Amino acid sequence: MVTLILSCIGFVSAIPLELDPIDYNQINNSNYDTARNITSPGMYYLTENISNTNGIIISSDNVMLDGQGYFLNITGNCGVNSTNHNNITVKNVKITTTSYSGIYFKNVNFPTVENNTINTTYLCSLWGSGYNFTVVNNSMSSGFGGNYGLEQLTTYKVVGNTINGKPIYFYKNEENIGEIPSDASQIIISNCTNGQIKNLTLDENAVVIYIGDSSEITVKNCTIKPNIYHDYDIYLINSENCNVTNNTFGISENTNFGVIKSYYSNNITISENTLNGMAMGFVFYKVTNSNIFENTFENVYGVSIGEQGGVSDVYVYTNNFINSTRMDVENITFNSPANVSYLYNGAVYSGIAGNYWNDYSEPEAIINNGIWSIPYSINELVNDSYPLVKEKPEDGKIHLTQSDFDSETGYIINKSGTYVLDEDITCDMGIRINASDVIISGWRHCLIGTGFNMSAGIYTVNGTYENIEIKHILLKNWAVGLSAPYFFTDEPSSFVSNLAVSDCTFEFNNIGVGSAVSENITIESCEFINNTIEGEIPFGAGILSFQNSNADITNCTFESNSVGVVSEVDENITIESCEFINNTIEEGPFGAGILMQNFNADITNCTFEYNKRGAILEGEYITADSCEFINNTIGLIPAMFYNGTVTGCTFENNDYGITTSDGFIGKTIEVQENTISQNNFIENGCGLYLGGVNNWVYLNRFENNGQNINSISLFGNYFQSPEVTYEYGGETYKGRLGNYYGEELGTSNAGIFDKPYGIEGMLLRK
Repeated sequence: MVTLILSCIGFVSAIPLELDPIDYNQINNSNYDTARNITSPGMYYLTENISNTNGIIISSDNVMLDGQGYFLNITGNCGVNSTNHNNITVKNVKITTTSYSGIYFKNVNFPTVENNTINTTYLCSLWGSGYNFTVVNNSMSSGFGGNYGLEQLTTYKVVGNTINGKPIYFYKNEENIGEIPSDASQIIISNCTNGQIKNLTLDENAVVIYIGDSSEITVKNCTIKPNIYHDYDIYLINSENCNVTNNTFGISENTNFGVIKSYYSNNITISENTLNGMAMGFVFYKVTNSNIFENTFENVYGVSIGEQGGVSDVYVYTNNFINSTRMDVENITFNSPANVSYLYNGAVYSGIAGNYWNDYSEPEAIINNGIWSIPYSINELVNDSYPLVKEKPEDGKIHLTQSDFDSETGYIINKSGTYVLDEDITCDMGIRINASDVIISGWRHCLIGTGFNMSAGIYTVNGTYENIEIKHILLKNWAVGLSAPYFFTDEPSSFVSNLAVSDCTFEFNNIGVGSAVSENITIESCEFINNTIEGEIPFGAGILSFQNSNADITNCTFESNSVGVVSEVDENITIESCEFINNTIEEGPFGAGILMQNFNADITNCTFEYNKRGAILEGEYITADSCEFINNTIGLIPAMFYNGTVTGCTFENNDYGITTSDGFIGKTIEVQENTISQNNFIENGCGLYLGGVNNWVYLNRFENNGQNINSISLFGNYFQSPEVTYEYGGETYKGRLGNYYGEELGTSNAGIFDKPYGIEGMLLRK
């Protein structure tokens, strides 16, 4: 990885001198130990590839080193090093170093670095300080940061350089530079106005942004996580009216670095950024009239905010400091300069506000409008006099903790908004929704019941609600995890429209999700595990849906429940791409992936494995398409099943693939006008046991079953297709097609065996 570090620390300007054209010196492996120390002006050349512990040291003015395309592989220190000299040129060298910088120029004026390939594995590819630095057409990769200043960048020329193939953008003496291109690896801005660094991902091994002697530069909506060691992401020097807002700062392979270092700057705004896991946050020197607010500092293990002198009128407020409370400050004020608006428990307040500190601990403190009554001690000199009770939400979210829940009634939502759990919460009753347009996000926290028999984790009662979204939450140990409406009440029921549940886990409840008499329900990417018979409820299920319309259940997993999904008297329900595994409870009708009594339902691309029963389907216009029923006691039970379709499914290694006879439902004959087509029945005890009449069974594959088709299936059903057009052997035919039984039945005519498959009692209707 790579870093270009361009540093000028204010040295006296020098006049470039002409190189002596007479002194030609060749450097090769045989003379390298002495020739690597260049002590006289002149032109020096590499004449072969060189590998050594030590690099080349230039201890003279007016030197040109031309690598002529050869390699300089150095393992012990810098590739090329010069200090306190003028007019040095390094070009056409392929430098690799493993311990230090590729090229290191300290206090060198009028240096030129041109057309080099520089690969480093520890520090930066190029480090330089001095005036009139020319850096042209270098390809750099693999390096880390260093120390530098930017006051003299206006004397620099930086053109045509790359870090890992991505361009370095250098702007100097420009007005209205506009938006920076998205392929930037490193951005250097000197003496410019009005620039926007937006929506970029900056992750190269570099101090990715330098802003010097400039104004009205904005860094916004970027993801910044460079892999630098012992340096800062952004330098902001001698500038004013600049903004760094809504960026995400993270770490890559190394963590010993900071985020922003600013000095000699005025009216700087740093807001709404997220910092996580780095060594340092923001450091200021001689910075004035600036505001740092609404940032989140998390797990910053060094100094989150530091000052190095000369700081005045710098205000830090409404930030969240989470495991990031170390400060090195004397003159920075940790509250707002004037009244600001902030949220507390869903209410908006206006006043002087400080910051949220996750280690605040004052047992005697009381809460006044979301602010603790006792200041937070930052150090011996500085306090936060208005510490916030809760984290400052970024977008008006209402943050819930254990203290917000009544021990018996839980928490009641009475107005629209977004509610988030800030920690795991245990209570007798969970969250009652008493409003529309509500989002509840668990942030992957748990809402855990205490075992109260009539409990619910999230529920609605007595009303009509719409646009409810539940996401990223674990609901555990409830009678019903999500109950819409609440089942155990004498109050009138509720009606919910547009309920969305996603990325949730329902575990060890009686019922995971219970929904009734509602519409437009979506349950996506959820897990339902061990929801079984317990307490007041005589059965257990992952989902219980009753008299709902328009429900979609997709990409969910149902494992070890009494029943995965119970769907009763629903209309227009879709179950797609779900897994039903090991739902095997033995009592009564339990141990099924799906128990359905519906009108118009689709079950598509689902897997049923190791269940007592894969699916029990009762109703009209139900389709099972492209599903797998494997290693179940029974794959599929059609019961009171009309105008249904089972197609494209695989039934493998079940006791029964499809059967209408079961210990719970008895022997069912009310199975009529259904189509069972293009399925695979493989290695089942019995492939098909089909009661009822007027069902069509064709184009299925029966192979290696103990019994392909039980003879009860033959009375009144069709084991051939309606008349169809089909192709066989390159020819087109018209006729009726049966099934394939995995054995030769005489000669074939148009793809159909002459000899019928021998099942006693077979009836072919024409």
